[in-house]
Amino acid sequence: QARVQIYPKLVHGWFRSLKWVGMAIMLGIYYGVPWLRWDRGLGQPDQAVLVDVANGRFYLFAYEFWPQEVIFITGLLILAALGLFLVTALFGRVWCGYACPQTIWTDLFILVERAFEGDRSARIRLDKSPWSLDKAWRKGGKHLVWLLIAAATGGAWIFYFHDAPTLLGQLFTGEAPLVAYAFLALLTFTTYTLAGTMREQVCT
Repeated sequence: QARVQIYPKLVHGWFRSLKWVGMAIMLGIYYGVPWLRWDRGLGQPDQAVLVDVANGRFYLFAYEFWPQEVIFITGLLILAALGLFLVTALFGRVWCGYACPQTIWTDLFILVERAFEGDRSARIRLDKSPWSLDKAWRKGGKHLVWLLIAAATGGAWIFYFHDAPTLLGQLFTGEAPLVAYAFLALLTFTTYTLAGTMREQVCT
């Protein structure tokens, strides 16, 4: 099915403001946590939250989990899932409207789109207008920023599995593991398409 583009209009109000604040906090946590440091002593990784696949460890601030303790993590995930079901049942679409990753990144991409192309009526006029230098730079700038956000999103994810400052340097020097580049490319592509070019097909 061909894409039927939706042009959401900017809205104002208390709930929209709450959504902006929530989005900023959750994005800040996602992008920022891999850069937090936690001193564990000599010879231990100092990244606060780290999934050390090579050594079979999961570090969460002062806590260190070994493979045989995975049952505790599983229990926490089950409790989190039950909590999600409970909140959704009691408060309708709170999860979908405020905390779902698809919603958060789609809102972020629409924010960028609005910055380059204007609000709903301006975007409709721009899409219907013939190609020009003005239209080209607005469209090109939007997609460039989308790609940068998507790459940052993929990069943030892989930073949870390796020391973030070290891996960042390796990514730019070509010394990072091949799997890091593969996941970076995959997550960049999925973020760009799901939140940008295919958002109407994914979630409406």
